[in-house]
Amino acid sequence: MSQTSDNSRTFRVVNLTDAVKTQITALKAVVTEHESINYVEVATVADIAAVKTALDAAEMKYKQCSYSTFVRFKDQMTLEQLNTHATDLCENVNILYSRVDENNHTGKLVVDRLEDYNKLKSNTGDVSFYRFSPMNVPHPQTRNYQGNNEGAGNTNSNEWQTVGASGRSTVRGRYTNAVAPVQTQVVQTPVVRATRGRGGAVSRGGATRGRGRPAASSV
Repeated sequence: MSQTSDNSRTFRVVNLTDAVKTQITALKAVVTEHESINYVEVATVADIAAVKTALDAAEMKYKQCSYSTFVRFKDQMTLEQLNTHATDLCENVNILYSRVDENNHTGKLVVDRLEDYNKLKSNTGDVSFYRFSPMNVPHPQTRNYQGNNEGAGNTNSNEWQTVGASGRSTVRGRYTNAVAPVQTQVVQTPVVRATRGRGGAVSRGGATRGRGRPAASSV
């Protein structure tokens, strides 16, 4: 399930009592139970207000739900064409939100009934519907939403976040050994010290002047 919408015909009710169930059934609502949770499906959008009134009066805890699909199409499509295609596939479908991405080959479609959701996903052909996941969204993702959708205002603004590249670059695993640190070689120049021989002569680099033996150079 996806974001909530005031125009959704599907209600998720936690503490539905038998008395309230009988009351909303009279409003042409269908009640099903799954994992101890009651789902109330209203026949038409016009009946939503009456069901809400009944649930509120009985202090029922509920949430209106919707079903999101990720859409991929072979040929480029406009938003109007996508909505028309969904309407052809699902009779009496209530599209809460729809979008065509900038690449004109992917998008998103949100409906309010499980039956329509399953029918869309079973469709085969050039237009395919999948269970929506942020992992399916092409990157980089743009927010160039098109069309006038009543459910669009309920879309979470943080649905996609742009993650900036890190300023640090790390090398891990077996590649670490392949990166050898650059070593700087320091060349030491021997220092030649001047010494004096026995005769007082100055010696440089082993050469002597005057009398006596050559003095040993010190490096």
